[in-house]
Amino acid sequence: QQSVARHGGGRGWRWRLGRAGGKPGGRGGEAAALPGAPLHYLAPLLSNLSQRPAARAFLLDPDRCVVQRLLPLTQYPDSSVRRGGVVGTLRNCCFEHRHHEWLLGPEVDILPFLLLPLAGPEDFSEEEMQRLPVDLQYLPPDKQREPDADIRKMLVEAIMLLTATAPGRQQVRDQGAYLILRELHSWEPEPDVRTACEKLIQVLIGDEPERGMENLLEVQVPEDVEQQLQQLDCREQEQLERELAPEPWVERATPT
Repeated sequence: QQSVARHGGGRGWRWRLGRAGGKPGGRGGEAAALPGAPLHYLAPLLSNLSQRPAARAFLLDPDRCVVQRLLPLTQYPDSSVRRGGVVGTLRNCCFEHRHHEWLLGPEVDILPFLLLPLAGPEDFSEEEMQRLPVDLQYLPPDKQREPDADIRKMLVEAIMLLTATAPGRQQVRDQGAYLILRELHSWEPEPDVRTACEKLIQVLIGDEPERGMENLLEVQVPEDVEQQLQQLDCREQEQLERELAPEPWVERATPT
């Protein structure tokens, strides 16, 4: 459960994360110290704090088990604010590539918690089903994807960060992430989320980077190439804005 405890000495409030279950479908508890206060907005606060290296170091400390307690909240049904804050926190933690092996390993097993909100009720073949983590196999026909497009995009971005290193890319491939992303891309109505999904799929199905460039977060991009990439991003954004813009209203002549 979650609770808020007041410390003496003027040190303010501390958010204590309690155990919230260990499966992707689990739910986090409410505040024991403040009955009736759901504290949903502590999740966006935590997301903001996790932009700082010191906060990420705290969250990623294996002895504290903080990340494991956040994972079930990616599916918290009662608040998109809480889900979004938790997913934002997890995405920020994924910038720390030195922790990827731990995050993807059995001690945390973060990937199913990131993929499950992106999964729908698809009926995979038996061969494909066996490639998926157990928690993503044989989902019910009424399974719904995460309804918030911003959260879906953050989930895709978190998985993209986990593919920054060669071992991370292999682990994400081995857990059948491509199958979930393939179906998400076919279903996704939002162009910016679909674009993020396409980029991740390209990383998973593309050739491995040449030797010395395996860690995508540490690759030094030449200035001229960076400018070209920025220009491409600007063109993509303009294209998205054109696709999302409403049709212009045209005054029609009235027959006389």
